[in-house]
Amino acid sequence: MKRIAIAERPDWQAKAAEFGFNFHTMYGEPYWREDAYYQFTLAQIEEIESVTEELHQMCLQVVEKVVASDELMAKFRIPKHTWEFVRSSWRTNAPSLYSRLDLAYDGVNPPKLLENNADTPTSLYEAAFFQWIWLEDQINAGKLDPQADQYNSLQEKLIERFAS
Repeated sequence: MKRIAIAERPDWQAKAAEFGFNFHTMYGEPYWREDAYYQFTLAQIEEIESVTEELHQMCLQVVEKVVASDELMAKFRIPKHTWEFVRSSWRTNAPSLYSRLDLAYDGVNPPKLLENNADTPTSLYEAAFFQWIWLEDQINAGKLDPQADQYNSLQEKLIERFAS
């Protein structure tokens, strides 16, 4: 894994505002950073994918335990008036939209889970749409190889999911 410095797009704040990404700066500090990107080997991507799948399955096991227990539903602060809806959704295997697993990874040691952002709608926006816009802009500016791709396929999967 390589961390590669790159110049920020000169208009990125205006572009963020244009697309409704108004939390790009929070408390006077940049939340969205454009001064570097990460390049992975295929083996590293495959390792991340494997660990991500294992972590996702572990999270689903937790959900199974939580929906089976009033005590855990309360402990997870799931509003009581939604319990039956949550349980029904789980029992019928209703499709979920996303879950972003934030990992700590140095490219050498196995990835470690920091948090699961399944309940943070803004993470979907930044990890799919705005990251995709950044990639297209950098390719069009000649700063990235035209064959460059983002690690995740959220943008494509969201378009596909909502097309039908």
